Amino acid sequence: MSNRPFFSFHFHKQSHTPIYVQLAEQLQTAILRGAFLVDGQQLISLRDMKTISGCSLETVKKAYDHLAMEGWLEAVHGKGYYLTQTAKEARLENRLPLTDIPIASLADSSPRPGEELVKRLRGAFYESLTVLDEPSAQKKIRRTQAAKVFADHLSRRGLPHYPERLLLFNRSTSGFAFLAQRIMNPRDVVYVEEYSYPVFLRLLSQCGITVRPIKMDEDGVSLAALDSEQEHYPANWLLINPHYHFPTGISYSEQRKEEILDWAKRHNVRLVENDHYGDLWFEQPSHPLYQLAIEKESPVEVYYLHSLSKTLARDLQLGVLLLPSALNEDELERYRQIVSMTGAEPSLLVVEAAVRLLDDPWFSEVYLADRRALFHERFLRLWQEKRQALPAHAHMYPISGGLNTWIEWGNPTAKATEAEDRIIAILKEEGLELTGGHAFRVADEPDDTVRRPAVRFPLAPMEERELKHWLHRLGAALIR
Repeated sequence: MSNRPFFSFHFHKQSHTPIYVQLAEQLQTAILRGAFLVDGQQLISLRDMKTISGCSLETVKKAYDHLAMEGWLEAVHGKGYYLTQTAKEARLENRLPLTDIPIASLADSSPRPGEELVKRLRGAFYESLTVLDEPSAQKKIRRTQAAKVFADHLSRRGLPHYPERLLLFNRSTSGFAFLAQRIMNPRDVVYVEEYSYPVFLRLLSQCGITVRPIKMDEDGVSLAALDSEQEHYPANWLLINPHYHFPTGISYSEQRKEEILDWAKRHNVRLVENDHYGDLWFEQPSHPLYQLAIEKESPVEVYYLHSLSKTLARDLQLGVLLLPSALNEDELERYRQIVSMTGAEPSLLVVEAAVRLLDDPWFSEVYLADRRALFHERFLRLWQEKRQALPAHAHMYPISGGLNTWIEWGNPTAKATEAEDRIIAILKEEGLELTGGHAFRVADEPDDTVRRPAVRFPLAPMEERELKHWLHRLGAALIR
């Protein structure tokens, strides 16, 4: 079970009230809030409740039977325990506000690192402590060697082995800030996907750069929208997230990537390829734009940004910026010096610990493979569940990697933000925190923008059963 369950049980063992009665009474409260229900009709299995409550199977069975005696449940042989009409009416008449239910947050999609990874990271840090006492010349050699290991890791992603073009940052946001502050100009115009990473949007605005959102379709950023915007606000840059897009989960088709390269070539636009979930493909890695530009011998400059916080650990933040192949050695050296001088470089201790992990075949062949399989399986389960959980007017986006999918509903409207806030408020009252689509749009978007309401639905950090439960609760909220 997750360390953050969606209901808290409290038992008083010294009380004269038997534990099974205490459990039954708390289950009544949970039922009124919609917790532990399958399709809103059936209480979860005895074994699942045993795991959640920490009670014995016998105690859980007695609690369920007690609720049956009280007229709240009906035992159906071979199937389980279902709500009676009395319980259903009580839910409608006595919906309880949020009190002792802890908020289960899906606002942060970062997965918890596995136990074995944490163990190996501890060992890697301990073994790397000696670098702190080394002379500066040796530390510089270590950073050069580290660049080769990180380049090896990116090559598994499908990128060319360019350690000399690789810059390491203390997080991917620092890498993007370097781009915005040192390479872009304040007068530049940057096109972004209509749903984008909010931190990057704020950074661009803080640097005085004009941000123009571009509509997306099922294949990614719309070529027609790019052409239309280019007539009014010609772009210098296009910032896109073509692989398991954050936050929608869309993966650009190969054809769309080629069309974007052609479009950028025609209009002399440079590309920033943000690979937010780069290592978390499900079956095979998608083709990076950076590599595609090299294969096509395209003159388009592509800056590739990669994050390791989703695969190592959220608090061990490391970012990689791969510079375009067209830059000469003098330009590369100048950028390396700027990164070092501005303090955006990660600590050598962190770099060395990460190198030890990335250089270990266990990390890429076992750990990452297991993580991909885990999140792929969670998505497939949710995809199978969506027919029963979501109403017909809702649509879940299919994904081929990453850590979240995207759920839209209803018709396009200028009041999409209001619709999102209403659903988010309902679910928060029940104990779930979700993020609405408006959180990923540019801050100065016109009030009359027409779009479908949407929420991001991550695959982590909850377990599968909890995710399915909340998918059903979201579906129930969408028909209220």
